[in-house]
Amino acid sequence: MTDYFLEIESHFALRRNTPFILSAKDWALMQQWHTDGVPLPVVIEAIDTVFEKNETSGRRKTISSLSYCKHAVKDLWSERKELYVGDAAVTPEAAPEVLLATLAELVSPHDTETADAIRALVREQSVPKIEERLLELEAALIEKLSAALPDGELAAMKDSIARALGGSKLDEKTKARTVAANLRRMVRDRFGLPRLTLFG
Repeated sequence: MTDYFLEIESHFALRRNTPFILSAKDWALMQQWHTDGVPLPVVIEAIDTVFEKNETSGRRKTISSLSYCKHAVKDLWSERKELYVGDAAVTPEAAPEVLLATLAELVSPHDTETADAIRALVREQSVPKIEERLLELEAALIEKLSAALPDGELAAMKDSIARALGGSKLDEKTKARTVAANLRRMVRDRFGLPRLTLFG
């Protein structure tokens, strides 16, 4: 669950192009999305939509809270759920084994152990449980791949993040969370990893 929150927080800060500390209200909103089973990729896409609309509008405003994305997340999730109900071929509940097999194939060149663990999730009867486990597997895989990177390359990534943060006045805990989330994003991009989710 922590990974879910961390990824959203990191992506929101990335789109704002500044380090950002989420409010208690924002955290409660993320908790609600998680409880409602809204997949991480849906939240990320909705955030992107809000920022893209704002960037192309004539009157750009400062998006200072995750609450600005509340309706976009709700609308996109409603739309996606209806699509899944209407087409059994892409309904996670109907055929998770097909989607899991596809994810496993994409991950296999990087780590066969993680690929096998993804395939094994077909035994789970609950899509939310599969999503939770996929999030855990993704975090572990990225950590493993990070450790395998040459020291110089990993250091360069960390330096890039440090420069992006600049002289921001973040407390150490928030700074560590922000650095970790951005490092994971960079490692994912470096290896061309897909997000591990049934809702691609």
